[in-house]
Amino acid sequence: MLIENTEYGRIEITDIPLPGGIDTNVNGTYTFSGRVLVSVREPEKNENWYRVFTISEEGRELCELFDGVIPMKKGANGIRWMCYSDNKRILLGDYVLECTPDLDRCTSSELVEVVFPEEIYEIPGLFMRWSEPLIAPDNEHICFSSLTGNGVFNFLGSLVRKESHYAMEDMCIISTVNEVEPDLENEGFFRTKVSRGGEVKQFVRGGRGITLAGGGTCITESTLQMLDTEEVAQITETLGYEETAIFSPNEHYAVCMSPRFSPKTDCGVLGVVPLHKDNITRRKYLNMLYQYAISGVRYEKAGNIGPVLIDVQRSMSEGRAHEGINLSDPEGKWVYYSPMSWHPDSTKAMWNESTRLVEGKVKSRLRKCKLLDVQPSKPKMWGVTPGKEEIPYALPMEYARMQTEPPYPVKIEGVCGIVVNSYIAGDTVETRYDHYSEDGKTFYDGWIRVKAPANMFVPEETVIWSNLQVTGEHTGQMKLRITFLPDSRFQVHLAKDMDEDGEPKCYGYAEYDGLRRNVEDMAD
Repeated sequence: MLIENTEYGRIEITDIPLPGGIDTNVNGTYTFSGRVLVSVREPEKNENWYRVFTISEEGRELCELFDGVIPMKKGANGIRWMCYSDNKRILLGDYVLECTPDLDRCTSSELVEVVFPEEIYEIPGLFMRWSEPLIAPDNEHICFSSLTGNGVFNFLGSLVRKESHYAMEDMCIISTVNEVEPDLENEGFFRTKVSRGGEVKQFVRGGRGITLAGGGTCITESTLQMLDTEEVAQITETLGYEETAIFSPNEHYAVCMSPRFSPKTDCGVLGVVPLHKDNITRRKYLNMLYQYAISGVRYEKAGNIGPVLIDVQRSMSEGRAHEGINLSDPEGKWVYYSPMSWHPDSTKAMWNESTRLVEGKVKSRLRKCKLLDVQPSKPKMWGVTPGKEEIPYALPMEYARMQTEPPYPVKIEGVCGIVVNSYIAGDTVETRYDHYSEDGKTFYDGWIRVKAPANMFVPEETVIWSNLQVTGEHTGQMKLRITFLPDSRFQVHLAKDMDEDGEPKCYGYAEYDGLRRNVEDMAD
C-alpha cells in the first residue's frame, strides 16, 4: 500500500514476513539495532508459554532468544517487550530477559526476576501494580505507572542488577499527588497544582523527559513531561479519546494510537468544548471511553484506532489543525494493537494488528510504514536520565500513601468567576461553572455531571450529561446526555431506551467555534 502526501511524501505500508507461517498471538517491536523482536504466545503448551526471537525486516536471519514459560504475577498488566539500548536485554515488566552476547546473535538467555519496592504494595486501592514499564536509554533508569481505583501514580528510579534479581533503588514519585490545595490567599477556595499524570509511554529528549497518555484540555491527549525542569506540554489536541504517541529516534515524527479518523467511535462529542478544572468528572468516565472507543473496536465495532503519523512540532503548535496521516487498514478488517516502535534511522515505524475478537480465531500481523522521501538520520543524543535529586518536583515514595480526596465542594477562582467541583449524590459528581474564565476573554456557564461507580475501572452503567454555555472570544454549547452500558461480554454500548424523565438516555450535541458533533452520530 502506498500513501502519497504533499507534506510527508510517499509512505509505503507493508507486512513484516514471519517465519513458519506464524499468524496468531504475535507481538513485535524494533530493537535498537534495527532488527525485529518477535514474541509468540503458545497457549496450547501453557497459557504463559512464549517463544521469543529476532529476525531481519525481511523475515530472515532468525535468532532464537527464549522458548518457555514466563509466569504471570498478580497485579501485572501482562508481558511487555521493552528493549534496552545496549541490545542485550529486554524489560518484560516483572522480569528482564538477558541475552548473551546480544539480541542479534543470542546463544543463551536468562529470565531474571524484577523485585518491586514494598511501598508499591502499600498504595491504598491498588488496582494494577504496573500498567506500563519503561527503561531509559541510559540502560539504568526505570519508570512505570501503577493504577488505583481513582487514578495513577508514576514512579522513577534505578533498576539495578543484583546476584539473583533486579532491584529498584532511589525511587521517587513523578506524578501529582493531591491535585488541589487550599488557596492561602483566598479563604474558602482551592488552587490546582501543575497536573503531571497519565500512563507513561516513552523516554524522550535523550532520556530527560517522558511522554504520557492523559491530560490535556479535551478528554485525554498525549503529553510531554520533562524530568530536569518543570515543563509540561501537550503533544496532541484532538476531539476524541487520544492515547499514546511514540516519537521517532530523531524526535521529528511520532506514531499515535488514535481514533481521530474514526468519528463514529472516537467519543469526540465529549471533546468538542475544551473544559477546565474538570478532573473530578473527567476521570470518572475515561475508562468507559476506552472500553467503547478502543476495546469495542478491537472486539466488534466498525472503526479504527490508528495508528496515525504526525509531525511532532506541528502537532504541538497547530493543535487540532494538524491531523496527520491515517495508517490504519483502509478495508477496516485489521485493528491496531500495541506496541508501536521505530527503526533507529527514523524512516520506518512498526505496529501490531489483529482481526476482531468477535470473528473467532484471531489472526495477527506486524505492519511497517516506510517514509520513502525521508533521509535516514541519527537518534537524538542520549544522556543520563535525571535521578530523584535532580527532578524538581520529585516526591518521596511514602507520598503514595497520602493521596486523599479534598473536602468537597472544591471552589476554584479564575481570572473571572469560579468553578466548583462537588458530589451532588453518592455516585454523582459535578463540575459547575459560574461565568468562569481562564483568560478574561472566554466565559463558561453551566455544568457537566457524571454518575459512575466509585472504582473507575469497574464496568458499570456510566451517565454523562451536561448543560454548558461558552461565550466571549470563543463560543459554544455542550447540551447532551450519554449513557454507557456494559453487556454480558463486558462490551460497552450506548443505551437506546428512555430515561425516567421521559427523555432518551442518549441525546444532544456539542459545538465550539462552528464545529459540531451529535450524540446520535455515535456508532452502536
